[in-house]
Formats: sequence, structure tokens, C-alpha cells
Amino acid sequence: MIFTSVEDIEALRILKDGGWVKVSFSAPAGRKGTATVTELTPLGRFAMQFVQPDDKDTP
Repeated sequence: MIFTSVEDIEALRILKDGGWVKVSFSAPAGRKGTATVTELTPLGRFAMQFVQPDDKDTP
């Protein structure tokens, strides 16, 4: 998956640092660019079992 939103890219940096995903970035932190997620790691798969969905978009 490819992400272009600054918020999504920053969240992916945190998930990468935590070892949850494998992702490559086209620009340094704080710059406009893209993030390409290539893998959800085994640790990420395990952790996702316990993550609750974000309800901010739910009416």
C-alpha cells in the first residue's frame, strides 16, 4: 500500500520503529513524500489482534 497523507506517513514511522511493519519512505521525516508498506511483520500481526478500531469516523 502507498500512503501520501502526512499523518499516515508519521504514524507509519512509529509502526516501523516498533517493528510492526516494513515500509520505505521517499522523503525524510517532515517532508512531503510517500510511504510504501511492503509487509505486516509477525509482531505487527500479533499486535493487531489487540488494537481497537478508531471510532472518530463513526457517526
